[in-house]
Amino acid sequence: MRKHFLLILLCFNVFFGCIYFIHERKEEEPIPILSATNTKISNIIFQRQRYNQYVIKTNKAIEFIKNTLENEYNQNDLMNFYNHVQKEYSLGLRCTRIQNISKTMAIINTTDQIENNTRIISTRASSSFSTLTSSRKHLSSRRFQRTDLYTFIIDNSDACLNEFVDLVIIIISKSDNYKTRDAIRRTWASGKDIDIYSTINIKFFFLIDFNEKLIHHIRLENNLFHDIIQVELLQEYTLVTHRVLSLFEWSFRYCRTAKFLFKTDDDVFINLILLLKFISPLIKQPINNSFLISDMHIYGYKHKNARVFRHSKNLVSGRYIVTHDEYPCERYPTFLSGFGYLISKKARDAILYTAYQDLEPFRISDVYLTGIIPDYLSIPRQPLSDYKIEFIKSCDHFFRHSKAFACADSIHHGNTSDTFDKFNQYWQLIKKKHRSTQ
Repeated sequence: MRKHFLLILLCFNVFFGCIYFIHERKEEEPIPILSATNTKISNIIFQRQRYNQYVIKTNKAIEFIKNTLENEYNQNDLMNFYNHVQKEYSLGLRCTRIQNISKTMAIINTTDQIENNTRIISTRASSSFSTLTSSRKHLSSRRFQRTDLYTFIIDNSDACLNEFVDLVIIIISKSDNYKTRDAIRRTWASGKDIDIYSTINIKFFFLIDFNEKLIHHIRLENNLFHDIIQVELLQEYTLVTHRVLSLFEWSFRYCRTAKFLFKTDDDVFINLILLLKFISPLIKQPINNSFLISDMHIYGYKHKNARVFRHSKNLVSGRYIVTHDEYPCERYPTFLSGFGYLISKKARDAILYTAYQDLEPFRISDVYLTGIIPDYLSIPRQPLSDYKIEFIKSCDHFFRHSKAFACADSIHHGNTSDTFDKFNQYWQLIKKKHRSTQ
């Protein structure tokens, strides 16, 4: 009996010895460095995405915009677009990005890197991740994110109802600039004498600020002309981006059928005939429900490689001074002149959605809405044909030229004493020039 017990015990020992031997052999087999490396890199990439990814918070404004987009456009295109926006914001301003980050991450997978130990790989990847995080610093430090839609005291929300609008023109105007609005209504925004372009369905509106002293006057003016959009914003230059964003939002909410949006200011005279000549072939293009960057267009007078103002002795240019905290780069991406730019419906929708992801919109509206955001989205800024713009003391001779498109003269500095006379003079010159070329 004792021998049987010893024999059984010996068999168990041999059995467990074999298992232990096999296990040890497996432990001693070299694990491919590629596997360990890829695991390490995957962890690093995951950490980077989890830590550095721009988190899009759900709020009332974003939900409204998304619901509107998803009722109209291709769902796959929208998902790709949302992901693209999220990725671009996570990477920060393009001018601050380290161009070789993606190359560094790719190099990590090469044979040369595999021959090194995973600690070196981890160090290099972490360095790239650290640099990327640094480039986002300026964006993540911004103070707030707009969560609500803008409030319109006067909205004329039924102005585009049940109509297919080709072009909506919104002119930013100060609440006390009635004389200028009157001059515009009686000249280039009258819709008269545009001959072959009379079939283009245009809507004109003035976006004005909130001034408690003029509430009654503004209401009476709108009762007469039905062309006022009053946003609940003060007339402060530092709020100009919000004003233009509210303009985008109004057209998004209340004039969705419009194929194009044109933005300008009341101190700029626009050659409407040239604008209609440019847009005429564009509005004939077929409409579809795709939402691709290639379908998005912005047209205007391009400012390329413009330097950022850090200081100025001039009172006018002083309002364009930008600190390093506000914008860390020395030059702006290509942007369009605020004198007047034309945006297709899909580009407007994309820019509005993207702007609402930002923690704090950059305060120079032209740079932000036609430069920084389109730069994120890779929307090209295109010229308005070979048209010319001018900022001079007087536009009297400028509109004698056939390509004269937009001009700002003395009213740009607040002198509105003879606005109608000047505007009427420019409008007669433009019409005369147009008739002579037909």
